[in-house]
Amino acid sequence: MGIYKYDYCIGTGNAGLKKAVAAYLSEAGFYNCGEGKNIPEFLRVLRLNQPWLAIIDTALPPGNIRQLASIIEEDGLSAALFIDTGITNMNSYMLLKWPVEAQVLSAVAETLCLEFARKKALKNQIRGLEKKLINRKEIEKAKGMLMQNMNIDEDRAYRYLQTKSMEKRITMIEMAREVIANPGYFYA
Repeated sequence: MGIYKYDYCIGTGNAGLKKAVAAYLSEAGFYNCGEGKNIPEFLRVLRLNQPWLAIIDTALPPGNIRQLASIIEEDGLSAALFIDTGITNMNSYMLLKWPVEAQVLSAVAETLCLEFARKKALKNQIRGLEKKLINRKEIEKAKGMLMQNMNIDEDRAYRYLQTKSMEKRITMIEMAREVIANPGYFYA
């Protein structure tokens, strides 16, 4: 047993496909952390295990494989690789026709995992920037309220927030929220 790079879950009822994928990906450093033989079971496995990669047989019963693809993508559950064991059109999703060579499967799987990691990092960065922007707006609003009601300039309003936050041992954003929530308290 070597060091694993990524884990994956597989959704298939096809024992031959499952065995071949496991052999191919194990050789490439992937670890199987779960499986499902139908769409509802597979979704539960994905949500529970949160793997890097979901490998989905397009013949996975019951129902709409495109809907499953949409759920995986919208919820950011994992990277998704669809293995077409029939004739399926999966526009805009990574689809490999079965059978596939081991090197192709492992290269595509690794590329999908790297892309998923990049997207996840970008989403986290965006969330962090959005939070900073919201916090900045709240601090600006509190400064504006202090400037207007205490008849002080922007620098003094900022220093007031800074001083009060240090006195109360809270962050600037917490202090700004207090000013916004209880404006009259701070003007006396």
